Amino acid sequence: PLIVIDIGTATTYDVVAENGDFLGGVIAPGIGTSADALFQTAAQLPRIELVPPRQIICHNTIQGMQAGIIFGCVGQIDEIVRRLKAEYGKDMKVIATGGLGRIVCNYTKSIDVYDPNLIFKGLKVIYEKNKD
Repeated sequence: PLIVIDIGTATTYDVVAENGDFLGGVIAPGIGTSADALFQTAAQLPRIELVPPRQIICHNTIQGMQAGIIFGCVGQIDEIVRRLKAEYGKDMKVIATGGLGRIVCNYTKSIDVYDPNLIFKGLKVIYEKNKD
């Protein structure tokens, strides 16, 4: 059994059973989407680069936004994975992918493997099964 997390425009969590069946999932706003929402809806907040600040107690607006967005996503990942595993009732491997995964993967305790090319590997499997 495994959980696949795609960290991109949205952060999606797909739950796959031991036999390969897709059981369901979760969809949450992505890191970039969250950052854009702050920039577009809060008049005084600037557009920021998504890099983790050196500390969680920040002394300026940009670092505060970076901490909130990035570490908020880390907390979201850890909590959703914890709940998915509890509901499934067995330990599960957690694989993350997506272009923005590289930003948060080093900060979460929940992700076992980060593979930015997972979607391409999946497409190759589909191609190989259907090429004849």
